[in-house]
Amino acid sequence: MTPPTAAAPGAVLAPGMLVQLTRYGLSGGAAVATHIALLVILIELASSPPIVASVLGFAGATLVNYTLQHRFVFSRSRGHASYFPRYLAVTLGTMTLNTLLFWTLSSGLGIYYLASQVITIGVIVPINFMLNRSFTFRARPAGI
Repeated sequence: MTPPTAAAPGAVLAPGMLVQLTRYGLSGGAAVATHIALLVILIELASSPPIVASVLGFAGATLVNYTLQHRFVFSRSRGHASYFPRYLAVTLGTMTLNTLLFWTLSSGLGIYYLASQVITIGVIVPINFMLNRSFTFRARPAGI
């Protein structure tokens, strides 16, 4: 993969960024579907407390998301030893944000759990993309 180039003056996105954003949207969609499915199943069928279901849903989505982001979004074919620890660090931060925001919305403000999770995901997705693009999966310089 060629390194990203700077955007031309007046351009909204750098070349290749639209493709990457589209792929991120597809992989993120799969992760969100996993998160929401686990959330609903755990709450509705297993009577799990919503905060526990949200954390477990996030964890399940993380497995889907890392796999797709590593290979499909950021075009990395190897290097799990360097990418996965960074991904884990970003994920722990965004999981903490997910938990705090979800709890605030659902328990603190009394917003329905599914709406709380959708709002929370809407906040986390752009943060997650920028962190994973600029830190987790950034291209390593040649020779490293």
